[in-house]
Amino acid sequence: LQGQISEAQRRREGDTLYIQCPYAELGIERETKYWCLLKDGGYQEVVSTYSERWQQSQDGRTQIKDNATNKTVSITMTDLKAEDSGTYFCAYYKYLHGIYRYISIRTISLTVFKGEYLYPTQSQAFSRESTFIIVTVVLLILLLLALITSTALGVRYYKLLARTGNREAEDTGDRPEGTAQPGSRESSQDDSKGSGYINLDVQSQPSPEDPLYCNVEPSQAPRNPQRVEYAVIAFSPSPRSGRE
Repeated sequence: LQGQISEAQRRREGDTLYIQCPYAELGIERETKYWCLLKDGGYQEVVSTYSERWQQSQDGRTQIKDNATNKTVSITMTDLKAEDSGTYFCAYYKYLHGIYRYISIRTISLTVFKGEYLYPTQSQAFSRESTFIIVTVVLLILLLLALITSTALGVRYYKLLARTGNREAEDTGDRPEGTAQPGSRESSQDDSKGSGYINLDVQSQPSPEDPLYCNVEPSQAPRNPQRVEYAVIAFSPSPRSGRE
């Protein structure tokens, strides 16, 4: 067997191998062309042709055609299987040096392996697209639910804060404070500045019988013990007008 060095070809199971074998030698256009497999030290003829028509193997998976005009032999192997792996050659039969022998035009080393396709089929692509759409819709629904839940919790928290603020305002309003009768003013000085005083500024002149009140809240008492001085205040009645 004479010819070129074998070149490697790799295919997955189920793929198709298409090979072209150009030849330049004159006078072999009408010679029978063969597609053979090297096996057990010998040659196994897979398919052959002697015309420009496609010829196929017995199992129908391999076809060969010789184009004498372009001087090219075309071979197609479909639905490849792992057992199709091996060394193949395209050749023609010629009487040379007293014997007939195969003259190789092109030699390949074919490896067929099992495995998934690198590129997804149409059904796989459609399945992946459907899965992507479903996942996207589910994520959008979850995001919407999270947004609704967050809004509801925010409104509830706001109402809780408002209710707590109103309750504190009511408690502050109910708390006793240092008060004086209407028309009076209350003032005090800081404990750190010395003695504290409570001044009553009476707007209207009361009668001697009217009592005066001044409520001092316990929290207003000096923190540090201090000396307290009390003064008695008396009001003299004003002279009545002659008109009355």
